[in-house]
Amino acid sequence: MKLIRGYYAYLAIAGGWLLRLILQQNWMLQVVAYALIAAGALSLQQVSRWFWRASIAADVCIVFQVVCGPAVIPAGLFRTVLEYASLVPLLLTGCMLLMAFMAQMQDAGRSTLPEWAIFVVWSAGLILTLLMAPGWLNDYALALIVTAVNTLTVLGYIALLADTFRAQKEYIRTEGEKP
Repeated sequence: MKLIRGYYAYLAIAGGWLLRLILQQNWMLQVVAYALIAAGALSLQQVSRWFWRASIAADVCIVFQVVCGPAVIPAGLFRTVLEYASLVPLLLTGCMLLMAFMAQMQDAGRSTLPEWAIFVVWSAGLILTLLMAPGWLNDYALALIVTAVNTLTVLGYIALLADTFRAQKEYIRTEGEKP
């Protein structure tokens, strides 16, 4: 039963990231995506405490998504500030999941180099987004950073999805070997 629950928990996390990547403009489905990530991570809290922390960060993302929804706060400076602030718990959610995957791989004696590489790509994409928010960049630098952000963000999501399935495979292997 534990093996099956873990299998579906990883699928929920992966489904949440996929939904988050594909339907970025639909705020209600973003709430569903964060709920899937939070539920999957909470189901795996016995594997690593990082999953529990990631679940809390995903719950904070849900709150930001609802508050920044079109029916709650009208378009304006305050909403823009909140939308940029909502990137911080998103950054933390991905980083905490990667830390959970790293802990899982270390316990299994596997290399954690892929997780560190994904950690750098994931963080760089979101941190660059936060750095370009104040509007102090000239047009040329802004164009370069926007290109970098778009590339790193998509790569980060895809790499995080792939690493989720790598962690799922390792979870199934280690749980299947237990008596």
